[in-house]
Amino acid sequence: MRSKIVMFLFLAWGFSIPALANDIKVSGFATLDINISNSQTAGIRHVISQPDASYLGDPSLANSSIGVQFEWQSSSQLQWVAQTVLKERKKYKLDYLIQMAFARYTLTPNWQLRIGRTGLDLYMMTEFRDIGYAFNYGHPPTEFYAVVPHQNLDGIDITYTYPLEESVLTYKFFSGKSSAPIISDDDFTWDVELDSIYGLSLSAQTENWLLRTNYTTTKAGNTNEQQILLLNALQQVPQTIWPTRQALIDSLQIKGKRFNYFTVGAKYDDSAWIMQSELSYIDSDSEVLNHLKAGYISLGMHVDDDTWLMTLSAAKSNNRIDPGPLLTTPQLATLYQGVIRHTNFYLIDQHTWSISWRRSLTSTLAAKIQLDHTQVKQLPSAFYLHKDLSSANHDNDFQSLGLSLNWVF
Repeated sequence: MRSKIVMFLFLAWGFSIPALANDIKVSGFATLDINISNSQTAGIRHVISQPDASYLGDPSLANSSIGVQFEWQSSSQLQWVAQTVLKERKKYKLDYLIQMAFARYTLTPNWQLRIGRTGLDLYMMTEFRDIGYAFNYGHPPTEFYAVVPHQNLDGIDITYTYPLEESVLTYKFFSGKSSAPIISDDDFTWDVELDSIYGLSLSAQTENWLLRTNYTTTKAGNTNEQQILLLNALQQVPQTIWPTRQALIDSLQIKGKRFNYFTVGAKYDDSAWIMQSELSYIDSDSEVLNHLKAGYISLGMHVDDDTWLMTLSAAKSNNRIDPGPLLTTPQLATLYQGVIRHTNFYLIDQHTWSISWRRSLTSTLAAKIQLDHTQVKQLPSAFYLHKDLSSANHDNDFQSLGLSLNWVF
């Protein structure tokens, strides 16, 4: 139902454009990005909803995108915003193309209400994550920004802005639902639904500093077909043969499980030096995604039209690998591999050192280069796609190079 409402709002824009062409502000952005990697087994990607990845000798353009945003100020208090983004997808649906579609109502200079599809405000770069020109990285730090594939919220948010003498405090409450695909090996696709999302964020901004914290809680809204098949198969296995069977069944029954997300962030930029950092913690009622810690810290400098950054990002979970059944048969081995694939999807332990350079070529065009060096203690991993993966053939130490051009227009 929520998707139909969002589509209606977006299509209403399309029918209104001819009559309101003189009143609508149109802007856009585009990124042309190529990623090169020296890994043969871990396919590099920067969002877990990307269906393509770069391997040794196989570059990827998966991080490229183009988007258009429409804004219409219908009155002094009411503004309409719609944004569509075209990037590589496993499936191309109208619902996926609509990144934002909301009405913003300014009750007073301090209070704003938005209803429709807005950005899911989990991150410091939520509102401009797809606009490469708006940030200095070649791509947002993977260990932090790739964990949750959901970028938007179908619902409402209320923002209160409180100006102080030398700073501004902003409080935001948001509520709604969200859906986003997860792509994994062997063409596995799951449109993950999040229900009953409630979040509260607080930020403080001065001339050079931005401080931010967020707490969000939600429930898993659906279970994929493969999990249902695995549950049915596990229930047929005697407890004496697989002592940990019941714990695995509880882990796979993810629908209705509660997930909690907490983050803190800080940014300092005085036009000479720059520092940016975010830390997050995910806890839940499910062992599939529990006690996952992620974060990054960046230090750098601006020199004329150039920005240099060095970044350390890391992510680690405490998932445990199930020992499996006490007996070995072809059927049990196949079932075990299927169960591990699901319960250990977020079994993550890695860090990346990055060096990035950005040159502002014009007021609307920027070029970027970013070199990443990643060390992984656990493969397979949710962050990557994989091929030729065996116990004796893991690339646990690899590099990737990203080259991009970023426009706004």
